[in-house]
Amino acid sequence: MQGSLRSGRVRAFLVAEAFSAVGTWATFIAIWGYAAFEFGATAGDVTLFGVALTLPGVLLGPFVGTVIDRIGPRASLGVAKAIGVVASLALLFADDFRSLALLSMVHGVAGALTVPALQSLPPRLVRDEELARTNALVSLTDEVAIIAGPVVGAVAIGWFGFRGAFVLTAATYLLGILVLPIVQVRDVVDPASHERRPGMRDALEGLRLVARTPVLRRVVVAMSSVHLLYGAALLAEPLYVRDVLERPPSTFAALQAVFGVFLVAGGIAVARLGERVASFGWVVLGVGASGVTAIVYLGTPSVVVAFVGVAAWGVCTALLSGPSRTLLQRNAPESVHGRVIATDTMSGTAAQLLGILSTGALIGALGVSAAMSLLGGVVVLVAVWLRRSGARAVAPVLVAEVVG
Repeated sequence: MQGSLRSGRVRAFLVAEAFSAVGTWATFIAIWGYAAFEFGATAGDVTLFGVALTLPGVLLGPFVGTVIDRIGPRASLGVAKAIGVVASLALLFADDFRSLALLSMVHGVAGALTVPALQSLPPRLVRDEELARTNALVSLTDEVAIIAGPVVGAVAIGWFGFRGAFVLTAATYLLGILVLPIVQVRDVVDPASHERRPGMRDALEGLRLVARTPVLRRVVVAMSSVHLLYGAALLAEPLYVRDVLERPPSTFAALQAVFGVFLVAGGIAVARLGERVASFGWVVLGVGASGVTAIVYLGTPSVVVAFVGVAAWGVCTALLSGPSRTLLQRNAPESVHGRVIATDTMSGTAAQLLGILSTGALIGALGVSAAMSLLGGVVVLVAVWLRRSGARAVAPVLVAEVVG
């Protein structure tokens, strides 16, 4: 049975997911801080933690999608949160750098399963006319956490120490587990999934489906291009503030705060607009605008223009997540939503990791602003190509056409 956004159970689920997301971001802050202050980690060591958190999403993408489609997104979400509880509590006993890095990777495994499971849930949770708005609200839970998570992490560390922050994170995961049973979802499974053994062919079905379905392929390309830009910005932003704007770390923090505030504001606007922005044309607009605003933000020596650019970038980012998920869900059979969305998540994570690992050389050759302007221009060209390659022709397809 599907519910409604007006249902108290659905709202309780979204609130619990927001707390879980805040806890996840707080964990990242606590882990990085613990590595730096307790074990004297260098910048390269901290980068290693970033890789440890993201690499499972790249390596396990096809397999977690299979798990989701076999046991359902709600059960998969419960498994992911249970892994998160165990990993958070295990951090209490991390007494050396190696064990901290390994447990960070376990958190990465939890995240690799959480994201596609959560994003596969809305079609089973609400009616189709509420799908676009629900996807936007699910995205909003993470957008709020981008602002609140670091603050909560910092406060928890200040009050309870690093180990206290890990306990708090475990509690937020546990809250998510406790809320799951009250959420009524419609169970949809692949009718042939239990007649065959899971294997690589089954795991790669999402990738094959994306490759042969134009709308799915275009959405994945669109989202991967912006994630490449996000990965590059993670490395470039601190250097930009230091070397181009010639400002202190407080300016960097202020820019991140402005991005987060406008990301949440944009997410609220997208949730209110709902169906009106649930189209590929809006996704393409968001991709192109992301490239342009990244150029405005990171390509200028003006502090004022940088703040305007980062605010606009936050709004553009909010325009992408919910609508793109709605397109993926509506253009693939529900029985393979886990594998399709896991493929998109895997592609985005891989693109972001590529941006992190490759941008340093580009900055070394061109400088921060020129390098990021070049990458922003590439993203704009991707948007133009997507538009010219048939954005207007993209429409929901019949399930029979997809699986045939």
